[in-house]
Amino acid sequence: DWRTQGGAMASFGKGALVFVPCPDDAFAAGEVLAVNRDGTATVRVGPDERCPEEEARSVAMSELRPRFARGDASTSPDNTSLVHMNDATILENLGRRHGQDEIYTYTASVLLAVNPYKEIGGLYGDEQCARYRGKHIGALPPHPYAIADTSYRALVRERRNQALLISGESGAGKTETAKIVMEFLSYASGTATDLTSRIQARVLQAQPILESFGNAVTMRNSNSSRFGKYNRLFFDEAGALVAADITTYLLESSRVVVHGDRERTYHCFYEMLAGLGDERLHELRLERRRAYRLMSCGQGCVEGVEERDARNFKRLCEALGTIGLDGDAIDGMIEVLAGLVHLGNIPVDDDASAQASKEDESRTVDVHDDHVENAARLLGMDADALCGMLKRKKVAVPGRNSFHEVPRTQSQFRQILHSLIKALYKRLFNRTVEHINGSFCEIRPRDAKNREGIENHIGILDIYGFERLQRNSFEQLCINLANERLQHYFVENVLVAEQALYKREGLPWAGLTLPDSQPVVNCITQVFRTLDEYSQLANSRGSASDEQFCLKATDDAAKDPLRKEVLRQPRGGRRASAAPGVTPPALNQGFIIKHYAGTVEYNTKGWLDKNNDRLLPECERLICESSCPLVSSLGEPDQGKMSFKSISKRYVQDLEGLLKTLATCNVHYIRCFKPNEEQRPNAFQPRLVLDQIVQCGTIELVKVMHDGYPNRCSFDEISMRFCSLLPESFQHYGMRTFIEALMLAYDVPQEHWALGMSRLFLKAGQLKALEDMRTEGAQPKAEKLASIVAGIVRKRWSRAGHAVLLCNYLPKFLQQIYERRARRLAARRRFRSAFRAVQFVLAVAASISEKRKVRLAKAFRVASLLYVRTGRWLASTRKRLAVALQQQREEEERRRAEEERRHEEERQRRAEEERLRWEEEDRLRREEEGRQRRLREEEERERLEQERKRLEEERLRREEEIRREEERRRLEDRQREEE
Repeated sequence: DWRTQGGAMASFGKGALVFVPCPDDAFAAGEVLAVNRDGTATVRVGPDERCPEEEARSVAMSELRPRFARGDASTSPDNTSLVHMNDATILENLGRRHGQDEIYTYTASVLLAVNPYKEIGGLYGDEQCARYRGKHIGALPPHPYAIADTSYRALVRERRNQALLISGESGAGKTETAKIVMEFLSYASGTATDLTSRIQARVLQAQPILESFGNAVTMRNSNSSRFGKYNRLFFDEAGALVAADITTYLLESSRVVVHGDRERTYHCFYEMLAGLGDERLHELRLERRRAYRLMSCGQGCVEGVEERDARNFKRLCEALGTIGLDGDAIDGMIEVLAGLVHLGNIPVDDDASAQASKEDESRTVDVHDDHVENAARLLGMDADALCGMLKRKKVAVPGRNSFHEVPRTQSQFRQILHSLIKALYKRLFNRTVEHINGSFCEIRPRDAKNREGIENHIGILDIYGFERLQRNSFEQLCINLANERLQHYFVENVLVAEQALYKREGLPWAGLTLPDSQPVVNCITQVFRTLDEYSQLANSRGSASDEQFCLKATDDAAKDPLRKEVLRQPRGGRRASAAPGVTPPALNQGFIIKHYAGTVEYNTKGWLDKNNDRLLPECERLICESSCPLVSSLGEPDQGKMSFKSISKRYVQDLEGLLKTLATCNVHYIRCFKPNEEQRPNAFQPRLVLDQIVQCGTIELVKVMHDGYPNRCSFDEISMRFCSLLPESFQHYGMRTFIEALMLAYDVPQEHWALGMSRLFLKAGQLKALEDMRTEGAQPKAEKLASIVAGIVRKRWSRAGHAVLLCNYLPKFLQQIYERRARRLAARRRFRSAFRAVQFVLAVAASISEKRKVRLAKAFRVASLLYVRTGRWLASTRKRLAVALQQQREEEERRRAEEERRHEEERQRRAEEERLRWEEEDRLRREEEGRQRRLREEEERERLEQERKRLEEERLRREEEIRREEERRRLEDRQREEE
C-alpha cells in the first residue's frame, strides 16, 4: 500500500505534514490539526494555488500521504531518492519540475518525460550531445540523451542488442522523443566515414517522410502517429553506424476516407495542396482552397496551419530526394495522392446525404464525371472501366458459365470506393517504407553480408499510445492490445523479474502485488479469433454480420469467469452516459473492455469489413492493369484469388515477433506523459498525470527501485572492472572477500549494498560513484586498508579458532558415533539369534507333518502348472485384446474420418442448397416482380378499355342527341312550312 512507509501504516500526529486527496487536483497539501478516535484526522488545507481559502477537513487516516516540507522550490531528479515514497510525492515532484521546464525525471534507470508542448532553448543540439557523451546515468540532469548513451555504451561494451521502448498515451510526445534519441545515436556514432554520414542523413530524413504519410491531427494530438514503427540502427564493433531499417505496424488506413470532427487525415494531402505551385495544381486539376471530401469529412476544420504545411511539403520533397528518389518518382507519388483526392470526390452525394437516403437502395448512384476522368488519368486507369466497376457488379448466372451486371447499391458503391482508396494509400505507404529501407541497403559496402553476424543494433520502438476516443473502433482495439502487451512485458521483465532475482540471490524482500494484463490480452485475442471466424463466414457465404459477431463475442465472454470481468456489454445495450454529440452504439453493436489504462467502449460496426485485407478482384485488376508504373507496381494479383485475409491475425503475429525481438535485447524504458488534454504549454493537470502514473506501473517501479537495488554486477565483473581501486595484494583473496574489502575501503554504507549468491547489489548512484572513482584513479588511505586487512585477518583467525574447536570436539563426537554403532550391532545380534530360533521351530514343525508337506508340494506343483498355463492364456488374451483395441481404434478413426467427410459433404450440400435457395428466391422474386408488372399492365389496359368504352358511349349519346335535335328541328321546320 502506497500510503504506508517501511511496511507499516504511517502514523500522523498533530502538526504532521500530509497530502489530502482532492477530486480535481488529485492531492492538496495540508497539516494535521488533530487525530480523532474514529480513525479520522482533522487537516488544515490551504491557502495555496489549489485551495485559495484555508479550510479544515475531516479525512480518513488511511487516505493521508506523508509530505516532506521543502524549504525552497528544489526538486529531485530521481523519484527513488524522494524522502516519502507515495503517489502524491511523485506527482508533486513531476509537477514542480514541469513548472521549472525540467521535463525529464529518472526513476532509477527509467526516464519519465512530461510533454512541455513548447520549445525549450538549450535543451538539445550537438553541444548537449557532447555533454552527455560517455556520462553515466545520474552524472547530469535527466535526459533522453543519457538513456541513449547508456544503450550505446552497453552495445559497444557487451556486444548485445539494445532496445529503447518509448511508451505513453497519444499526445505524450513519443514520436518527438524517438527523434531526439535517434539524433543522439547518430551523433554518438561519429561521422568518420562517408558511409556513416550518409546513413545518418538518411536515418534523420526518414522521419519527416514517415510523419507526412503516417501522422495526422487528432482531438488529442496535432501530430499523432497512426502507425507503429520499430527503428533499428546497426553498429559495427567500433560503434560506427553502418546500417538501419524500419519496421511498421498497422497503419490506420480507414483514416484516409473518414476521420472525426476537428481532425484531419494524413498530413501529406494537406502538405501537397499547400506546397505545390499553382501551375502544378492546375495540371493535377486541384484547387488550393477547395474543401475536398477526403480532407474535410468531419465537422469543423483545423485552420491556420497552411504555412506550416507548405514548409513541411518542402521538407518532405527534400527527404524523398535524400533517400534516393528522383523527381519523376516524387511526381508519381504526388499524382497518386491527387488521384486519391479525386476518387474521394466521385460521389455526388456526401456521406450525410448517403446516410439519409440509405433506405432507398434502388436509387441510381450519381457521380462527378470530371472527378472520374481526373482520378483515372492520374492513376493510369480507364475512366469507363473505373466508373463501371464502382457502379455495377458482375453476378454469375446459375447453371451457365456467364455473368450479368447488376447495379450496386449506395452502400456497396461507397464500400468498394473506400476499399480502393484505403488499399492504394496503404500500399503506397508500405512502398515508401520499402524505399527507405532500400536506400539503406544500396549504400552498404559489398562485404556487408559477411559482417552481419558481428553487427548489433539499437532498436527504438515508437508505437501508438493508449487511445480512448469518442468513437472507438477496430483500430483502437489493435492499438490498445499493443499497449496491453507492452505493459505486460514491462511488468514481467522489469518488476516481476526484479523481485524474482532478489529471491534467487537470497536477499530479503517482502514483495509487491503487481498488475496483471494477461487476462485482458487473452480476452482480446479470443475476440480476434471470433472476428476472423465471422469475417470468413461473411466473405464466403455472406451469412454473418457485425451484430452477430458482437453477440457471439459478448456471449462467449459471459461464459468465462475470467473474461467476463474484462469484457461486457454496455448496460441495456447502450452506453449509460455518452459523450456530448456522440450516439452510443445500439444493441449488439459494441462492447466494453476494462484495460489497464481504463475502461473503453468499442463500436463494432464495420469490423467484418475492416478485418479483411483482401481487395475485390475487379479492383485488383484495375490496379494491376494501370498504365502508371507506380500504381501497377502496387497491385497484388494473388490477392484476387483469396476470399479472406485477416488483418487482426497478421497484426497479432507481428506483435509476437516484436516481443520476441525485444526478448533478445537489453531494454531501456522512456515513459512519456501528457500534462493536459488541451496541449497547452505551462499547464499541468495533476489528476490527468496521476492517472497515467498509476496506469503505467510507475508507482510499483519506484517502490521496487527505492526499496531494492537497481544496480547489480556479477562477482567476476566487479573484480575485473574495479581491481584498480585496491592494491594488487587484495586480488589474492576470494571474490567475496575482495568485494567486501572494496565496499569498506570506500565507505559505501552497509544499507546501500548487499552480496547475493553470485552478484553484488547496489542502491541507485553507488555504481556511478565507483565508476567515477575508477575513472579518477582514486586509491583508499593506507590506514583504511590496514584496518580492512586486520578485519580479514580477524575473520580468518575466527575461522581458524572455530576449526580448532571443531578438531577438539571431533574425538568426543566420533566416540559418540562408535557407541551408537556398538549398540546397534548388539541389537542386531540379539535379533539374529531370535530369528534362528524361529527358523528351527519351523523346521521341526515341517518334519513332523511330512504327509502334509507332500500334499503341499503336490498342490504347489499343480498351482505352478496352473500359473504357467494361466500366464500363457493371459498373454494370448492380452495379444488378442491389443489386436481388438487396435482394430477398434482403426474403426473409430475410419468412422471419424467418414463422419468428417459426411460433415464436409453436408456443409458443402448446405452451402449448395443455400446458393440454390438464394438463386431460387432471386428467380421467384424476379418472377413475382414480372407477375406484378404484368398485373399492373393488365389493369392499366382494362382501365384504358373502360375509358375508351365510356368515351364511345358518350360519343354515341351525343350523336343520338344531335340526331334527335336535328329530327326535332326538321319536324318544327315541316310544321312551320305546313302552317
